[in-house]
Amino acid sequence: MTVLHDPTESREPATARPLENVLFGAALAAQRIPWIDAPARALGLTPLTRESLTRQLMSHLKGSTSGRPVRLHTPFGAYLAPLDADDAADLLARAHDAGALGRADHLTPEGRRHPVAPHAAVPVPPAFLRDVHALAAQEAAHLIAARHADATVSWEDWCTVAGRLARRVVLGEAAAEDTLLGDLLAAAGSAEDAHEYTERAAALHRRLARHLRDGGGLVDVAEATGEETAAAVEHTLDLLTQATTHTARQALALLAVQPALPAPSVRERAEAAVDEALRRYPPRAATSYEVLAPFRWHDVSIEAGTDVLCATAWLNALAEGPGAAPSLCAVPGECEAADLAVFTARALVTALAEAVEPVVLAPRLDPDDLPTSLPPATLSVALVAADGSATPAPSAEPAPAPAQGRTPAHYAALTRQSAHSLEEHAQRLAECARDSGWNHDAVGERSRMLLLAHAERCRRAAADVRNAARWLAH
Repeated sequence: MTVLHDPTESREPATARPLENVLFGAALAAQRIPWIDAPARALGLTPLTRESLTRQLMSHLKGSTSGRPVRLHTPFGAYLAPLDADDAADLLARAHDAGALGRADHLTPEGRRHPVAPHAAVPVPPAFLRDVHALAAQEAAHLIAARHADATVSWEDWCTVAGRLARRVVLGEAAAEDTLLGDLLAAAGSAEDAHEYTERAAALHRRLARHLRDGGGLVDVAEATGEETAAAVEHTLDLLTQATTHTARQALALLAVQPALPAPSVRERAEAAVDEALRRYPPRAATSYEVLAPFRWHDVSIEAGTDVLCATAWLNALAEGPGAAPSLCAVPGECEAADLAVFTARALVTALAEAVEPVVLAPRLDPDDLPTSLPPATLSVALVAADGSATPAPSAEPAPAPAQGRTPAHYAALTRQSAHSLEEHAQRLAECARDSGWNHDAVGERSRMLLLAHAERCRRAAADVRNAARWLAH
């Protein structure tokens, strides 16, 4: 008898050839230059865009390795890269089951690594989802009220409302205006290494302790207790903040360029837009996973110390069908926190879509040729009244010209200048509060809280003054 295949035999992962390594490194480097696609698109040379070239490279690697993960050596490090979304999920699940999956790092387009908050979710009772809908509707009304003269909501105002929604859902009303909590969460998410993350997460957990004692929101309903509660709340709050801040704003833009189909309801279209935003623009487009111990995936042996690179956005673009939206959670398997985050984003987009009509002012989006990246901070989306009573202005609000006499227009111009000064002052205070020097002790955290509270008062005053200017002008 001749043995044709030994199922117990294992082999090393395939290794890319030198030229393939060079091209993959170049593809990683190209992500740092967002304008690089503009000349190709302007000339109609879509095959020369980053997305098209990367897809060709990934397809080549997939064909040369029979679709199996490939070991790549780049200027940014050595990685084992799955070339299929299903393979990536299966490989990570196997590593997780084997106890070999270590820390996950978010890889930014600029090449930086930021440790991801560990998976530790709070259970979500089904009845709690009704409260999420109500909270999302309230915050949607706040977003509509924060519109400028051109019907847009600034990125800063959007982040303020989205962060407040996330805190209300997870921790209750007492945490709604605790902007220091949001800044500590952002600081932990931008840590450069594990040591820095540990220090910043400790400061965040100290801040969370007061809200955990008071109870409220999901923490109160789920009756979360135990030493892991702070970590679970951090994970849940992190995912909700990402979903409401980034994904919901991107989904509004996609909703605006979708064809108006008569069959689906507004809610169905809004939910589909959130799913599409997650699939096209996952908040973590690439994640690196450390392998702590050797394990076997099918017939491939994975060594300890391997970095597994899951380029989620690239794998989604490579897929032949639309596929499922990737989970917001970095750990494979079910995550109630990730499900709650997506549910909250859907509820917010639905509430907005039922009240107003989103219109994308910038950038120009072609539904048949959507960009590979859509940074939410660069989006200008007008929220136009459904009855058409408010239409977006063709350009930004003009700078006030010197007025003759003391007409209402003269005072409106002065008032707009005052609002702009207040907004700039609020921004300077917030930038000062974000300095890492406040992270070291409780006194620093209290000082930062005072700065952020004053910044928030300035923002609210600016909004009131701008409303007064609008009234004077009309």
